[in-house]
Amino acid sequence: MTLRLIRNQLWRFCLTVLCFVGTASGIEPVSGDFTTINDARSNQLVIWRSVVNPEIYVFDFPNLTMQGRTFNRITHFAERQSGASALRVLDDAEMAQHIAAAKRTVADFAFGHDVMVWDLAQFFTMADRDKVELNAEETTMRDFLVKQGLLRFWRAIWLPLKPLGVILSIPQVQDKRDDEPGVTKLARYTVLLHEMAHGEYFSNPSYANYCQHFWNESLTDKQREKFRVFLTKYNYSIKDNDLLVNEVQAYLMFTPDPSSFNARKLDVLPRELEAMRNSFRSGGPPTRLPLKQEE
Repeated sequence: MTLRLIRNQLWRFCLTVLCFVGTASGIEPVSGDFTTINDARSNQLVIWRSVVNPEIYVFDFPNLTMQGRTFNRITHFAERQSGASALRVLDDAEMAQHIAAAKRTVADFAFGHDVMVWDLAQFFTMADRDKVELNAEETTMRDFLVKQGLLRFWRAIWLPLKPLGVILSIPQVQDKRDDEPGVTKLARYTVLLHEMAHGEYFSNPSYANYCQHFWNESLTDKQREKFRVFLTKYNYSIKDNDLLVNEVQAYLMFTPDPSSFNARKLDVLPRELEAMRNSFRSGGPPTRLPLKQEE
């Protein structure tokens, strides 16, 4: 790597931190529906609040590195991807090792994130308990949640004032960079739709119950195993049944980009995948999410 490239990357990283720290804690959420959020373009962080479901906030990042530094460690904690029995927050070195073991980088550990306020309260409490030093982006996100009345510190613990609140994240459209992959318009649309599906599952108990019933009653044992194999390849903890069902509904119904999910990736015939989707739709899931998209 040339000195010039290292200097450019360091400068971009410094701008990323300054942009986040200087704006996130003082930023106010902007109301928007799905189309408004998806079509928006900005070179700064924008935090949206869904007009359809006000329990959902969407952090719209100008680049993948800023998104990763904010959410990677939180996502790992919330989804317990390490498979550890004890609940704890990884320090910087441990998180770097985990990302490297997954053959990922800070930028592409995940292209979108979803976490409940309840999990965020646990994350910050455990980090304080174990004296894990948070980075600037994580701290600033915590301050934003406090300002919005979602978290409160009380007697050495962080309390979730709105435990069913959901925080999502998505990246802006961007060309491929030296240190980050590109994000197409279809990829942004897919990430937003996929993460909104998680938000719906978290905040709509009727929809979550429908998805659980679909998983248990509508899919065959063989189809359930196909999904377990598929999700294992992407480092999901399939021992967590709730996480498993949540990911299945999001991939099956709300991931229209075939580069992210398709019949071949699931190891089924296209007609079988469409039959599963038709079965999900025909049951009348209690949601306002679009149940059919054009790939």
